[in-house]
Amino acid sequence: MSVGFLEAWHPVNDDYRLAPWIVDNWSRMALPFAVLMLFTLPIFLTDDNLPLILLYTLLPVYMIHQYEEHAHGGFVEFFNSTVVRGYEVLTKVSAFWINILEVWLLFLVSFYLAKYAASGFALVPVYLTIFNGITHAAASLALRRYNPGLYTSLVLFFPWGLFLLVYFNSIAESVILFNAVGLLTAVIGHAIIVVYALRRRRRLESGR
Repeated sequence: MSVGFLEAWHPVNDDYRLAPWIVDNWSRMALPFAVLMLFTLPIFLTDDNLPLILLYTLLPVYMIHQYEEHAHGGFVEFFNSTVVRGYEVLTKVSAFWINILEVWLLFLVSFYLAKYAASGFALVPVYLTIFNGITHAAASLALRRYNPGLYTSLVLFFPWGLFLLVYFNSIAESVILFNAVGLLTAVIGHAIIVVYALRRRRRLESGR
């Protein structure tokens, strides 16, 4: 393969900037990395870390979902055209930060807490995953149409999320408390997005 062909496929020039490239391509990168992560996990499986391995699978599963949602800008377009009635409330940049902070970072913090504090913290990403799947299914039923993220919600989020919900309820201590923490975190996380969208739409409506 010649260098000229590579440059034609993906030109390299002085205008390249890492940050804009990541904002444009993070969800596309998520798919191959998710597959790699899933195939790598059995290497690290031992007799005593099965719960952590099962918990960690949620991250690549969610990354596959993010590919369906955002790789082609589908969810941003769907959200703006239907949920907020044509206003450009959600952008590539805001979608990037929402997913990085409320999924990747929050999942990472939950994994550490589940390992070093209490296993019940595993229910936080579990509830976030299931709750997000419910929002996709509810939107599809309400609008009677597909929305980006629906297929992976039905095929991955619900069966795997419900399995992990039952599994961690069977091994964690103080399950009532941590179920409440997980559900509350999921509700608050999605509420933050709703509040952000409503406030931004209000500003756009007023022309500010």
